[in-house]
Amino acid sequence: MLDRAETAKFVCVLANIPRPEPAQLVVQRFGAVVAGSGAVPWLLLEEGGAEHPGVSDFLRQMVASDYGASSVRSYALALLRWLRFLRAVGVQWDRAGREDTRDFVLWMRAAAPARPASTRVPGTVNQRTGKRYLGSTFAPATINHNLAVISTFYDHHIGQGTGPLINPVPPRTSARGGRADAHHNPLEPFRAGRRGVYRQRVPQTAPRAMPDGMFDELFEAMRSHRDRALLALYVSCGSRPAELLGITGAHLNYGEQLVGVIRKGTRALQWLPASPDAFVWLLLYQNDLPGELMAVDQPVWWTLRRPWRPLDYDALRAVLRRANAELGTNWTSHDLRHTYAVRMANDPKVPLVSLQVLLGHVHLTTTQRYLRPHLDEVLQHAREYYRRQAGDDVDESGPSLELGYDHGDLQELFGWQETVR
Repeated sequence: MLDRAETAKFVCVLANIPRPEPAQLVVQRFGAVVAGSGAVPWLLLEEGGAEHPGVSDFLRQMVASDYGASSVRSYALALLRWLRFLRAVGVQWDRAGREDTRDFVLWMRAAAPARPASTRVPGTVNQRTGKRYLGSTFAPATINHNLAVISTFYDHHIGQGTGPLINPVPPRTSARGGRADAHHNPLEPFRAGRRGVYRQRVPQTAPRAMPDGMFDELFEAMRSHRDRALLALYVSCGSRPAELLGITGAHLNYGEQLVGVIRKGTRALQWLPASPDAFVWLLLYQNDLPGELMAVDQPVWWTLRRPWRPLDYDALRAVLRRANAELGTNWTSHDLRHTYAVRMANDPKVPLVSLQVLLGHVHLTTTQRYLRPHLDEVLQHAREYYRRQAGDDVDESGPSLELGYDHGDLQELFGWQETVR
């Protein structure tokens, strides 16, 4: 007996109904990704509340392969989006083909992701920070991530003989064939190769660091010692947001002013130096905590509301969301890490390899992107060059944002005439 998806597809074939355009496709939101209670930290549930057998088997494989809980959740969400799309086009997951992947990409390029309501126009640039707001459709990096997840999912089932014979996602190969960067020389920088089929072009943007004045403004907008301690530690040790949120009391060395974080990739414990001010704010925050929450095996960061709960990433985003609404900005926790990296990279006394270790980068080329000058600096250098060419004095002690215009050029441009008195 045919199920719902196969029946819908069979009816369309008999009635000679063309497949709807991906941009006009209505994808129903069914199922959910929920926290698991067993070995698998996250599960994908279908409409009736039952686990999806194909996805559950794949997620178990991920856990057995030592993937982190956040990666398992990210893969489950991507697969849920894929299953919702297949339901809309009437295709079973184990019968998907290349044309389904093509239409899935076209749908993601036109669909609006579910996001909290905002008064900001999607895709516009914040005038204070210079950062662009999220667009009205899925970002190119999100599309590429979904394709990578789906490809890995089908590779797993093809290997077990439970999926289609051909992976519906075309492989991402290098220009000469085979796996991309399979024979890369680690002493040479990575070069951009040919993009795989359906992979999107991701724009390369420079890291966005906070100017000192805007960081001070954001710091003053924090309403508790906990939030001030978090910002001070982020901008002085440069850890990733999840790494700092996951520390316990055993990961604090007050005497040496060090913070121990579990690195995202290697999961190794690494001690990072932080500023003395950060530890002052940390002590002020911990003075307000009950004694049982100060144990070495307890998390450092807790919610301010009762009952006490460990602070998670969503709660941190809510703190910054409130401050951004008050200041008219759109800063994120990752901007604090970028600010730390740019400050350290601009110090000639800090070796780049030391910054690589502090940031936890595997490749030195990843750290080198923080050496790229900011657009504001490039524009200022060009303005000073034009002023020197015009014979004006340029103050070398500090940048000046004043723009000088030649009076004669303005007369010629706008047709002004001198008034003789």
